[in-house]
Amino acid sequence: MKRWAPVFIALLSLTAFLVSTTQAADEVAFRSVYHTQKVETMEASDVPGHIIGVAQQSGVTFYTKGPASGQIATMSNTFHFDTLKGKGTFTNYVVNTFQDGSTLSARTIGTVTPLNGGPRAAIEGVYEIIGGTGKFEGTKGKGTYKGERIGSPKTGGDSYVDAAGTEWK
Repeated sequence: MKRWAPVFIALLSLTAFLVSTTQAADEVAFRSVYHTQKVETMEASDVPGHIIGVAQQSGVTFYTKGPASGQIATMSNTFHFDTLKGKGTFTNYVVNTFQDGSTLSARTIGTVTPLNGGPRAAIEGVYEIIGGTGKFEGTKGKGTYKGERIGSPKTGGDSYVDAAGTEWK
């Protein structure tokens, strides 16, 4: 048994190395920075402060890990939200367009929570890559994100999110 110990240790080390290398290759990270262009809202009229609406935003996405690492894409999105006194949920559809014309599309679901009673808000949720064109045709994946909205969306608030994922295929 003692003769096999070095072989087992070598195999275990190799397995650990290959697993960590595979996981690192599947990691995805990016930051999106965007500005609210247009907002349409209405009061739900069931309780005071219940607002539903739709908004359009545009900006840029900086990819730091994964298949798009080192690239910057222009980003446009439309999202639907349902909030009570600024806190609530949203569903967002995002399209990132790369310099070569390839696109990457995602659906996000998240929450928004006002910070310190002002127009700033914490944003967090999950995203799912639902497809793409060009070099990203057929891409699928998912991950999480966190960020912040700075300013009121009614006056064109700016936002950013930092995202991480592990399953782009």
